[in-house]
Parts: sequence; C-alpha cells; structure tokens
Amino acid sequence: PYMRIAKGWATTSNLNDILTGNTIEDKYNNQLTSLFYGHPIAKELFNQPIEVYLSAGVVYHHSSVVQDTTLELDFEFKPYYTLPISFVDIRLGAGAGLSYIQDVTYIEKLDGEAKGYKMSNINFFLDLSADINLGFVDNSLDDIWIGTAIHHRSSVFESSSLFGRIKGGSNYN
Repeated sequence: PYMRIAKGWATTSNLNDILTGNTIEDKYNNQLTSLFYGHPIAKELFNQPIEVYLSAGVVYHHSSVVQDTTLELDFEFKPYYTLPISFVDIRLGAGAGLSYIQDVTYIEKLDGEAKGYKMSNINFFLDLSADINLGFVDNSLDDIWIGTAIHHRSSVFESSSLFGRIKGGSNYN
C-alpha cells in the first residue's frame, strides 16, 4: 500500500497542452492539497510488470478570491510501470476513475458556464504521474518516491450522459 500527499496549482491549459509543456497559470492561483491511499490489487497486468492499485483520495480545494473552499473525493484504478533503468527507479502512473466534488471549482466553471453548461459534481478522473524512487540516495529511502502529477477532472468531451453531456473540466499540476 502507499500514501501520497500532493500540492497542485490550477491551470487554464487543456490536458494536451500540459503534456506538451505549454502550461498557462491560473491568474487567481487556485490550489489543491490531496491525500491518496493506494491498495495493491495486482503485481502484473497483461503479463507485464505493471502494478495495479485501487486508490482513493480526499482533495481539499483552497479558497481564493473566486471560489470558496470545497472537498473532492476520488476513486481510481491506477497502474504503475517502473522503467528498467539500472541506477534509479522511475515509475510512470496512469489512473482513471470517478470524482465527486462538493462545489464545482472556479477553474471548472470557467470554460463550461461560458457555453451555458450546468457543470456536474460527478466527473471522470484522470491521474497521470511520474516519480523517482529516493532509494538511490540511501537504501533507507527505498519506500519513498517524489514526483510530479496531473490531476484532471473531465466530463469526457460531451460523450457521457452520466456527466450531463457537457464539455469541460479542470487541470491541476
């Protein structure tokens, strides 16, 4: 099992822009802090060394001049693949699941409400991460990873009636 603590900053960039390094800062500096617990459910996937976890998280969205504090709950399946590098372990993760938010955040409303959409409290959740194991510094740090992630809530581009057939979402780095 693992515990993950993260701090994230909102961006008005879409997911594709973030993945290509073209991130635009949210001018109101909206932020989140999250705590996730991951429970292992498989050591391999499709006969490959891909570990799979069932993960649940609590996300605290900080208040700002454009939004009040709100809580988010996320549930996901998250596979991890550790790259076969000899001197340091680098792990890539790609989780997918569902997210419920108490009050839809400013960054999520920004795009959707301008189009006349009623934003959904329940959305698809995507969690992309890249981590480095600190065991290369000292063996006593072998259970500690440090990294970066993208926290993405999305209504799946108008394709799902569960999310109100709207296009919109939010991204935090």
